[in-house]
Amino acid sequence: MADGVNAGLASALNESVVNPFERSDEVTQVARSFFYLITPNESSFEHLSEVPNYRLKTLPYAPSILLCEVILLWIEGKRLPRWNDSLTSLCSILLIYLPVIVLGQIEMNFYIWLYENVRLVDLPWNAWYTWVLGILTVDFGSYLWHRAAHEVNLIWAFHQVHHTPEDFNLFVGLRLPSLNRYIAIFFYLPCAFLIPPSIFATHYQLNYMFQFWIHTDAVPTLGIMDYIINNPSLHRVHHGRNRYCIDKNYGAVFSFWDWLFGTLQREKKDETLYYGLVHPINSWDSLYMQIHHLKYMFGRVFELTTWSDRISLFVKGPGWQPGTPRLGHYEDIPEIPKDKSRYDKKVPMIGNIYLLVHTIIGFYVFQKIKVTKLMFPVSSSNIVYGQALFILWTIGNIGWILEHKSYAPLLEAGRCATYFLLEMILYDVFAVSATGLLVLRITFALSFLFWIFNQNMFKTGKLKQK
Repeated sequence: MADGVNAGLASALNESVVNPFERSDEVTQVARSFFYLITPNESSFEHLSEVPNYRLKTLPYAPSILLCEVILLWIEGKRLPRWNDSLTSLCSILLIYLPVIVLGQIEMNFYIWLYENVRLVDLPWNAWYTWVLGILTVDFGSYLWHRAAHEVNLIWAFHQVHHTPEDFNLFVGLRLPSLNRYIAIFFYLPCAFLIPPSIFATHYQLNYMFQFWIHTDAVPTLGIMDYIINNPSLHRVHHGRNRYCIDKNYGAVFSFWDWLFGTLQREKKDETLYYGLVHPINSWDSLYMQIHHLKYMFGRVFELTTWSDRISLFVKGPGWQPGTPRLGHYEDIPEIPKDKSRYDKKVPMIGNIYLLVHTIIGFYVFQKIKVTKLMFPVSSSNIVYGQALFILWTIGNIGWILEHKSYAPLLEAGRCATYFLLEMILYDVFAVSATGLLVLRITFALSFLFWIFNQNMFKTGKLKQK
C-alpha cells in the first residue's frame, strides 16, 4: 500500500509543480507568468482540463522570490518583513486553498454552466483576438470586483483581510480572504457570454498572479506607465491608510480602468505612506481576521433604529454612517497616530522557529489532502475533512501563540497529541516513508512535552510585547 501511495504522491507532485532542475523551459514560463509575459500560443487551450494550474506551479519558487525581495529591501535600506506579520500571511495561504480542496472549484462549474447555456457568440479558442478579449474582460471584471470590495460593506467584510498588514511587502500578497474566489466569481460571470472556459481559466489565474509582485516597496514608480499598467507604486497607494489613498487604484493588470473611471491616484513623494486598516485590528489571529468585520457589522445591526439604515449598513461603503454619503466623509477617517507605532506583539526567536516548523507541517498536511483527493476522489471525504480541521486548528494555535493567549499552551499540547491519533487512523492511506513518519513523531512528541511543561508561559509574563 505504501509503495502505491508513494507512486501516487510523486505523480501528483509532478502534475502540480515544476522541477527547477529538470524542466528549465517551464521554470522560465513560470517566471514570465508573474508578469503576464505569456504569449497566446502557449496559453490558449481547447479544453479546460488542459489549462495548467499556474498558481500551484509557482509555489515551489515562493521562498526564493520572498528572499530576493528581502535582499532588495535590505540593500535599499527599507523596512524588512517581520516574523509575526509574515507567519500570519503564510497561514492565510492555507486558509485560501482549504475551501478549494474541500469544496472544489464550484465557481468554475457555475461559469461553465453559464457559458454552455447563455453565451452570445462562439469565439475560437485558438484565435489571438479571443486571447486579447479574455485578458481585457477578466481584468475589467477584476476592477469591478475590487471596487465593489471596497465600496460595499458586506463584500469589504471579506476583502479587508488583505488590508490588515501594517507593512507592505510580498507577504501581503499572500494574505487573502479564504472565500475570495467564491464571491469574486459573480463579477467575472459576464465573461461567460463571450469567453470559452479554458481561456477564462487561464486569464483568471494569470490576473491574480500578476497582482502578487506589485505588493512590494522595493520597486520605484514607473513614471508615465502609471496610466497604463498597474505597478507597486500605484498599489502602495491602494494599501495606504492616508486619507488621499482611500478608495483609489482598483486595477489589477491595467491601471487605465482607474483613469477612465476616476479612481486613479499616483503616489505623493512628499507624504510618507502608512499601511493597514484605518481602524487597525491589532491581532495576529488569522481566523479572527477573517470574521472580525462581519462581527462588527452584525453588532451594529442592533444599534441602528430603522430598516433602511440596517440595509445601508450592508450595501453602502465601510465608512458610511446614518446621514452621510454612500462612502461616508473622508474627513472622518482617523489621522495617522503621532507615534506611528505598529502592532508588534512578539515571541522569542525559538518561538518563531517553532511556529515556522509547524506552519511548514501545515503545508505538508495540505499537500496530503490534495493528493488524497486525487487518488481517492470518492472514499476520502472523512479523511479530507479530518485533516482540514487539523490544519484549521494549527492556524488558530499559531495566531493564539503569537497573541500570548493564556489558553494557547493547553490547546497546542492537545493538538500535538491529536496528531498521533490521526496517524493511527490515517496511517495506511498517508504513509510516505518511514523516515518522514519518524521526523513527524519526534517533532510532535517534543512539541507536546514542551507545552506540557510550559502551561504557564503566558500567565507569568515571560513573553511581553516588545
